[in-house]
Amino acid sequence: KPPPGVISSLPIPPLTSPRFGLIQEELAHSPFHLLVAVTFLIKTAGKTAIPVFWDLIKRFPTPEDLAKEDNKKEIIELIKPLGLSEHRYAIIQKYARGFVENPPTREKRYGVKNYPLMGDGKDVTAGEVFGAEELDAWEIGHLTQGAYTLDSWRIFCRDVLLGKAEDWTGKGARGEGFQPEWMRVLPKDKELRACLRWMWMREGWEWDPVTGDREPLREELRKAVDDSRVGYDDNGSLVILS
Repeated sequence: KPPPGVISSLPIPPLTSPRFGLIQEELAHSPFHLLVAVTFLIKTAGKTAIPVFWDLIKRFPTPEDLAKEDNKKEIIELIKPLGLSEHRYAIIQKYARGFVENPPTREKRYGVKNYPLMGDGKDVTAGEVFGAEELDAWEIGHLTQGAYTLDSWRIFCRDVLLGKAEDWTGKGARGEGFQPEWMRVLPKDKELRACLRWMWMREGWEWDPVTGDREPLREELRKAVDDSRVGYDDNGSLVILS
C-alpha cells in the first residue's frame, strides 16, 4: 500500500484538456472562495468536501454573509458533515472578516514563518505588516500561515492580484521575462503536485515535485498521457501503463 498523501486521487487528463480538475482552478478568479474551499479540503476528501462547499456558497455567497455572527448556527449545521465544524467555522470567519475589513492588496505583505521552507521567516513576527518587497511575507499572511493554503493561493491567485497576468496560467502576462507564480511553487500536497506536474508537461518538461528539477518531456510519456496510459507507482512517480 502506498504511503498516505503521495498519490493523487484524480486521473491525469490529456495535455490538451483545458484544466486538470482541481476546485482551485475553478475558483482562481475568486480568492476568498478559494480559501474557503481549501479549508474544507484539509483532512477531508474532495468528494465529501466540495458538495458541502457549494451548498455553503449558494446559501452565503459573499464574505459579508459569512462574517455575520447571526448566521453561525446555520453555517455550522451546513459544514458539520466535514467534522471539526467549530474549528472550520472560526477559520471561515477569519477569512470573511479579513476580506471585508482588510482584503489582500499588492501593496502590503504580512510576515509568515516556516514558509515556503522550515526556518524561513525566522526573523519576522507572524502577521507583521511589511511593504510589497519583503521576502518572508505574503499578501495573505494576515489570514493564514498554512502551507497548503498559501501554496494554493500563490498558484491560482497571486499573479492576478499583483497585476502580472490576467489569470493563473500566465495569460496576458505583462513585463518581459515573466514567469507565472505556479512555476515557483513546490507544494507538499499530492493534488497540487499532480496538477503542477501536468502543467509542466504541457510546457514540455518532466518536473520533479520534490526538488523542482526538470528535464525535457519524453515523447513516449507525452503520448501515454494523451492516451490515458499514465499512472503512479507506490512512491508517487509517474509510470506508463501498458
